[in-house]
Order: sequence, then structure tokens, then C-alpha cells
Amino acid sequence: MLTAEWQKKDDLLYLNIPVWEEEGVCAAFSSRYGGQSTAPYYSLNLGLHVGDQAETVISNRQRFLHALQLDLDNVVCCQQVHGNQVAVVDDRDRGLGAYTFSSALADYDAMITQSPGLVLMSFYADCIPMFFFDPRQRVIGLAHAGWKGTMSRIAAAMVLSLKSEFGTDPADIQVFIGPGIDKCCFQIKEDLKAKVQREFTAVHDIIKKDERGYFWDLKATNRKILLDEGILPRHISSSKLCTGCEARFFSYRREGGITGRMGAVLALRD
Repeated sequence: MLTAEWQKKDDLLYLNIPVWEEEGVCAAFSSRYGGQSTAPYYSLNLGLHVGDQAETVISNRQRFLHALQLDLDNVVCCQQVHGNQVAVVDDRDRGLGAYTFSSALADYDAMITQSPGLVLMSFYADCIPMFFFDPRQRVIGLAHAGWKGTMSRIAAAMVLSLKSEFGTDPADIQVFIGPGIDKCCFQIKEDLKAKVQREFTAVHDIIKKDERGYFWDLKATNRKILLDEGILPRHISSSKLCTGCEARFFSYRREGGITGRMGAVLALRD
């Protein structure tokens, strides 16, 4: 099983996946610590779309990527519209979304690539990051799965795209489901619970009720979708870290919608 481990470089704190690093794949997820942003974005805000100063965000991105031995010029981002569209990206896309939000790939929430040195990057403050790696075809993918993306099965769209674009066998795909809001904190209302019940079977495994109300397990839901698409159980690992609980992370829900964004980074090293 894959595990993400905390790393500290100067005042930067982030997670990476050492097992993938041994295979030449950089997979990392930032915390909120180690940047230059001030409240309410303190301090390593990596999102250009939240109201922070652009020059500060760019400096934060450069700082984080430098710690990973990567370059912001090689980054590609999508605008993350809470859908299920997957972009196939290559060297021609280097720099899209790296320095401006407007230049990021519109209408997409996920990216896949086979290009060494191209850095996939996406941004989070409770939604679920999913890291994909096919070691046989040397293909990677990064998906942003909020509750809307989960409902529209972006995890399945990723597997289908990897199969159609690169000939990937689902049995070869390894997936790490990163930190995000967990079942302890993601309370939902009755109307959304009803939608989840209509969309997914065995809903008792993904929605729990207590005296406070209904709570949805997004990580377990995405795991179920991946299993349905042929990913092997031993190839799916999930972080137990909850962005709603953990002060080391930004949380849209905990902080009332005005906060920064963590960054997920995935790259095939040159």
C-alpha cells in the first residue's frame, strides 16, 4: 500500500509518496505552512483565484516547487470547474495556468500525461486529490474530486481516459487518494443525501448518520468507483488526513469559504 510521509524543508511542510519517488515520480501535497501570504491566506496559499496577491501566490508556488526540484515554467493547471472532464496534456501545454488563472485549461478538473518533466498541479481546500500512476506505460494523472466531481464519477473518467489514450490496463494503475474533507466533517443535507442514494448502491457504506445529521465519505465513494472500473484493491490507498480537522491544511468549510489553497503536484521526473 502507498503511504504519504511528511517532509520538512526550512519552514515548508508537505507530504510526498516515497515509493513513487523511487520510480521517478514526484507526487506531493502541500500544507498551509511555509509561504508568504498573510491572513486569511496564511501562509503557503497556492491558489490564484481566491483573492490573494498574485505575486505572492507565484512566489509561494516557486518556493514549493523548488523544494521538490521542479520548475514553475513546466507546470500545467486546469481551472477546476467541479466537472469530470479529463485533459490529455503534453509539452505544448507547459506554463498553462502556472502564472495566471485565466491561462489554465478551462472546463477541466483532471489531467493525464506521458511527458517527462511536465508538472501537473491542482488546488484544494477540502476537495479530494487523486494521484494516478501506471508504471507499465509510464503514465500519470491528477484529478480534483469535490462532491460534484465525485457524483459525476471523475475517477471513472480518469480510468477510461488512461485506457483510451495510453492503452493502460486498469490492473496496472496505482491510485493514491490524498488529504481532503473526511466523513467526520463532511456533513450533508437531506436533499444531497437523496441524490447520493440515487447515484450509488450500498449507500450505507458511504453515508453515516449520527445525532448531528448525515455525513458523506467522499474518499470511500471514490474508492468504490475505482474498484468498479477494475482498479485492484491493493492498488488503492487513501490518506487518513482530514482537511476539516487538520490545522495544517486550509479548509473551505472550517474557515467559512475565505481561505487559501493547498497544491497537489505530480510529475514524471526527467
